[in-house]
Amino acid sequence: MSEAAGISLSKETLGGTVAQFTMAAIGFAGTVIFARWLGPSAFGGVYLLYALAKLADRPMNGWSLAAKKRLSESDALRPPAFGAQLLFDAGWVVLACVAVFAAADALRGYTRLAAAPLLLVLLLATESAYETVDSLVQGRGRISAATWIDTVRSVLTLPLQIGFVWLLSTAGTVAAAGMVYGLAAASALTFPLAAAFVGVRPALPSGAFVRSLADYARYSIPTTALGTTYDRLDVLLLGFLLAPAAAGFYEVAWKLTLPAVFVADVAGRGLMAAVSARRAQGASVGRDVSNTVAYAGVLAFPIFFGALALSESLVVTVYGPAYREAALLLVGLAGYRVVRTQSGPLLQAVNGLDRPDIAMRLSAVAVAANLVLGVLLTLRFGPIGVVVATLVAETLRYLGTLLFLRRTVSGFVPVSRPMVAQIGASLVMFVVVSTAHASLPIRSWVDLAVLVSLGGVVYIGVLLAASPETRHTLDEAVRGTFASP
Repeated sequence: MSEAAGISLSKETLGGTVAQFTMAAIGFAGTVIFARWLGPSAFGGVYLLYALAKLADRPMNGWSLAAKKRLSESDALRPPAFGAQLLFDAGWVVLACVAVFAAADALRGYTRLAAAPLLLVLLLATESAYETVDSLVQGRGRISAATWIDTVRSVLTLPLQIGFVWLLSTAGTVAAAGMVYGLAAASALTFPLAAAFVGVRPALPSGAFVRSLADYARYSIPTTALGTTYDRLDVLLLGFLLAPAAAGFYEVAWKLTLPAVFVADVAGRGLMAAVSARRAQGASVGRDVSNTVAYAGVLAFPIFFGALALSESLVVTVYGPAYREAALLLVGLAGYRVVRTQSGPLLQAVNGLDRPDIAMRLSAVAVAANLVLGVLLTLRFGPIGVVVATLVAETLRYLGTLLFLRRTVSGFVPVSRPMVAQIGASLVMFVVVSTAHASLPIRSWVDLAVLVSLGGVVYIGVLLAASPETRHTLDEAVRGTFASP
């Protein structure tokens, strides 16, 4: 028996989403500070390094997905799953050290950061190791707790980053490296908290258990590698084909649209554990999958239409005129986020059904399409080309997951009345905000706040008035949150 089988997805999603917004506020403040402080080139260089770190840690992440899957099947498997994850992380960091320092000159040239090899290893040993243990907390069904632990990490990260950047600036060295030192320090400090929430002491796994993890990981590792290559391919291509400054423009647009996927990401993590546990008991999962995708885009739709109405004013007011080129990228990435809010939870459902092979193949198709189209369109149209390529590739992945689940899961409904209500409310918001913007040019943060607040009030008001299903789901989630011990 697993405690993940009894989780309330609406309650866990609400708690996790609140935590995501807290993290987003902190992260948003950080990007504004460092984007203005460091400039597009140095700021972009740091995010090129982050992208490389996320590629290098995919085996750790893929193994943690296997451990999360097995852990969600039975509470008795939690100690060996924890032990196997820690052993794998340690071994991978050692191997990565050799590879990273062998490619030291290439890393420095690509990121324009002199300490790039050391910084990359530091990220693997701290941030990546922390994320694998946090994944095990999610495997227990404790999605909200796992996300709040990450929020604690974010609270620590920003002041540490500011401190390290300031110290390096006064020392006359490359200040951008301070962003990495701050993130690594915060991850190391938060690691014990995540480990405590796994709820057991790690145990040495048996050979049979390691083989069961390996059976799943032979698909989950390539899948996570392909998924992250896909997610960060845009930044990597911009750094390779254009310059770090282009990556800086992209990262600004990426951060501004990030809240669009909060509900989908949190719900998807819980959906994977719930589907896995309930499938192990022989229960139906169609309703869980349908309800998750029905509300996964509740933030993505209004953010997309909001970007259409305010893109340039938003970018220039928040980040400054130097980032004006990010405005068009903002609209494209907001459209991509809409599709991702649907495909992300569906991929998690596929993993929960014990079909990582399907997820791997779909991710491979998406990466191939994104790579080919990304190179061609970026060389022809500049940074917006890579965004268009990503949007096309994500649409292909969504259609693939949709086709598989329609054939596999009985009772699965991909388009629902709540989703239609969200789109309708977003359109009403777009009309109101566009009309108001024509009368109120944005010259300051105050003007921007007024229009964004107006859009939020209109969207929420219309959605709650038009969708009784949304009112019921929100009420259920709130009651579940405050009724829990």
